[in-house]
Amino acid sequence: EITDVLVEFPELEDPKTGGPLMHRTILIANTSNMPVAAREASLYTGITVAEYFRDQGYKVSLMA
Repeated sequence: EITDVLVEFPELEDPKTGGPLMHRTILIANTSNMPVAAREASLYTGITVAEYFRDQGYKVSLMA
């Protein structure tokens, strides 16, 4: 469930820096009870954000 991710993810540590992984992470979440258009919009939002950071020269991983 997304609730578990939102609670546990901020506690993860970045293995490279030792700092919180959230310092270099963006989460865009939706739920299955959202309208189809809203769920689709969140996918396009994630893709757009990922492309922006890729174009800035960052390494990007997108999971949908």
